Amino acid sequence: MPRPLRKDYYNEALQYSYANHHGVRQNRAANTYSGNYAINNTLRPAGNMAHIKANTVKYPSPVRQNPKAAKVPKRKLKKGLNPLQLLIKLVFSLCFFAALVYYVFPYNFVNYFEPMLLNRVLNKNVKFNAKEFVMPTAKYLANSNFNNERLIVPLRHSKAQMVPLAPSSRFYALEDKLNTLALKYPQIQPSIYVWDYTKSRSAEINSNAIYPSASIIKLPILVELLKYSESLKKAGYDPIDFHSKLQFNEIYRTEGSGTMQYEASGVYHSIHHLASIMIQSSDNSATNMLLEQIGGMEGLNSAARNWGLPSTQMTNWLPDLKGTNTVSAKDMATLLYNIDNPKFLNSNSKYAIQQYMSNVHNTTLIKAGLPKDAEFLHKTGDIGTMLGDAGIVYAPSGRKYIVVILTKRNFNDYSARDFIQQASSLIYKSVIENADVY
Repeated sequence: MPRPLRKDYYNEALQYSYANHHGVRQNRAANTYSGNYAINNTLRPAGNMAHIKANTVKYPSPVRQNPKAAKVPKRKLKKGLNPLQLLIKLVFSLCFFAALVYYVFPYNFVNYFEPMLLNRVLNKNVKFNAKEFVMPTAKYLANSNFNNERLIVPLRHSKAQMVPLAPSSRFYALEDKLNTLALKYPQIQPSIYVWDYTKSRSAEINSNAIYPSASIIKLPILVELLKYSESLKKAGYDPIDFHSKLQFNEIYRTEGSGTMQYEASGVYHSIHHLASIMIQSSDNSATNMLLEQIGGMEGLNSAARNWGLPSTQMTNWLPDLKGTNTVSAKDMATLLYNIDNPKFLNSNSKYAIQQYMSNVHNTTLIKAGLPKDAEFLHKTGDIGTMLGDAGIVYAPSGRKYIVVILTKRNFNDYSARDFIQQASSLIYKSVIENADVY
């Protein structure tokens, strides 16, 4: 029986025709076709073509497809935007640009373009101070000084140089008496701190409140002057010679307390003399001369931070009639307490402070409420709205205590002086004469 054509002939022939169309020669389909043809011719008997045709499997003839005739999908066209959406977008854009033009452009022009560019062109003769532009508060707010430039620098937190007051108990009986006394003077706002050396107890009334310092600020100026002299010696330099002289110029002349304001310019005074009249007669001109020796207000403020006095701040050269320089009763008590601290002041500085403070001319405040045989080392302060006194009381028995009394008052109200005198007498009796009462 004749062998039928292979069933995969037409498929292979289709691949062959496609390959020929693309220029790729493939021999497999041709070889297969030749093989079938040869076999069929070999097995075909003569005169029996009808039988072969009857038994031959017919397959549909392959159809050659042209690749170029392949259909390409048409691109879908975007539908048109809704007119309502277009209108909404247009309105929104117009509102946005209108707000931009109305608010942003004028603000930028007035605050940035005009002062930074336009004014510099129109005002070429005007000098631009970059420091004032960057630090506008440097004129009245600074905590450091470098090359005669006021600066604001981060505070470095370190251990305070002064020993803080740490009372073992409170003198509540004395506090009650002082509060009762204050009720008799409703126009007075007192701030009081008392420290009893013998029993390490304290009496406090509003002691941490910040008050105008008046001339009491001269006490930390004196301490810093002596501390600065000590630091120079420790660093290997010559300490301040208190017998050396400074020239009094017009820049130091100022009104207020003291007689140096009436002296002629160009006169020389020793540092010792300036320190004496600063404390004893509260001379403002002498204070400004010594203040410059310790680095000005910034030098004093830096020292106060290092000492651990948070409320002591100087922002104005003397006379500070508006009361911008500040202290607190506890700050001044801490300063007085550390005069005896050998790690803070040496013996020579301690002796000098005692000499200056033992001959203060104003004895109408705390001193007036003490017995005549009691010694008092102190510094007073007096401006229109504040009256105060701060010092150390030495009793004949050998006992001593620190007392600081600050009062806010109506302008030049003399009742504040009466309050301080009565409070001083009450404190002396409670601490020295009735020492066992708590």
